Amino acid sequence: MHCISKFLSGCLLPFLAVALNLPAQGPRLPEIPGAIFDVTKYGADGDGKTIATAAIQKTIDGASAAGGGVVLIPEGKYLTGPIKLASRINLRLARGAVLLISDDLSKHPIISERYMDCVSVEGAHDIEISGEGTIDGQGEAWWMAFRANRNMTHRPFMVTFTRCSRVLLHGVTLLNSPMFHLVPRDCTDVTIRDITIKAPADAPNTDGIDPSGWNYLITGCTIDVGDDNIAVKPASSRNPGNRNFTITNCTFAHGHGMSIGSGTEGGIEDLRVSSCSFDSTDAGIRIKTLRGRGGLLQNLTYENLTMRAVKVPIYIIDWYPERTAPADPSAEKAEPVSERTPINRNITIRNLTATDCPGAGIIRGLPEAPITDVSLENVTIQARTGMTIYHAKGIRFSGSKIDAADASPLKLFNAEVTGLR
Repeated sequence: MHCISKFLSGCLLPFLAVALNLPAQGPRLPEIPGAIFDVTKYGADGDGKTIATAAIQKTIDGASAAGGGVVLIPEGKYLTGPIKLASRINLRLARGAVLLISDDLSKHPIISERYMDCVSVEGAHDIEISGEGTIDGQGEAWWMAFRANRNMTHRPFMVTFTRCSRVLLHGVTLLNSPMFHLVPRDCTDVTIRDITIKAPADAPNTDGIDPSGWNYLITGCTIDVGDDNIAVKPASSRNPGNRNFTITNCTFAHGHGMSIGSGTEGGIEDLRVSSCSFDSTDAGIRIKTLRGRGGLLQNLTYENLTMRAVKVPIYIIDWYPERTAPADPSAEKAEPVSERTPINRNITIRNLTATDCPGAGIIRGLPEAPITDVSLENVTIQARTGMTIYHAKGIRFSGSKIDAADASPLKLFNAEVTGLR
């Protein structure tokens, strides 16, 4: 595995960078010993009925004690409660392998007033989840419980990495999480490639990927869920700031699109989204923040995107949720600027084509902090209604067209806009 990682980082990633138009220096990959630790040798039964939590955890602990290695989930269905990974572990799901998360809520311990996450690790390094198998969260029981009682104990996330470094996920399928599917929180050097995430469009709060931290590459993923497909989350106060995100060649189906927020505390800089497609998502480009949860958001690039039947192709708003904003923007009152005021600037959107959309979009800042320096180059949007732009300056269209069937292309208030009639 060490040699493979060296090859990937030294040879293959630079080649992929040229082929996919990515930054030449990608995230560092994990280095994990190649020794195999088969969960069936530790007593796990893949009949889909026998609880295998203890056997799987014993396998992980044994591999960790030996200095790391591959924890192999062979073909079969392995019913499990929550498990914890460790440094230098590759959880590999073979073709036909299903890690079946128990839908018996009593099998999930409650810690700090929330259910324990299904697969988790904290403060670790060199971690991988790989293979052609599936982690199935069996979320229906959790969704039903939540719909019946929205004040229920916080549901578990499916896979979480907290303050980890050199993380790799590839090939696997994540299905039907009780809540968010994949949460790499305050992590450094994370690669997520060629994974599939799927849940019903009406499954509550089933975000696909919710990352925060530094040096991310998310590529070749297909995400079809009931909430944000990807949502870059605020960094924690312990490790402020999100930096260096590349998201490319991904397919977004049902869900809320390529999101940032809600909230931008700690700041978000240097994010690039390219060569992605959106079909029937609620939003395409989505930035959602608000007073009291803001920070500096800057140097974002979105390019070479196609959208079809997306409700709102461009949605950048400092009034989240939008229903809290005054219907009449002239009624808004400026408030004092603080370190928690949303500051959004230097956003480039180029080579975007959106068709069959209900609305063209919304860019809405605050009277005390307008959204500034947004460049829209070669943007073509076909929609029933036009784009609303309130409290913004330096909004520059070039080579762009908004074809609004039922309204004028733009609705403006306190906005400086050039390049589009």
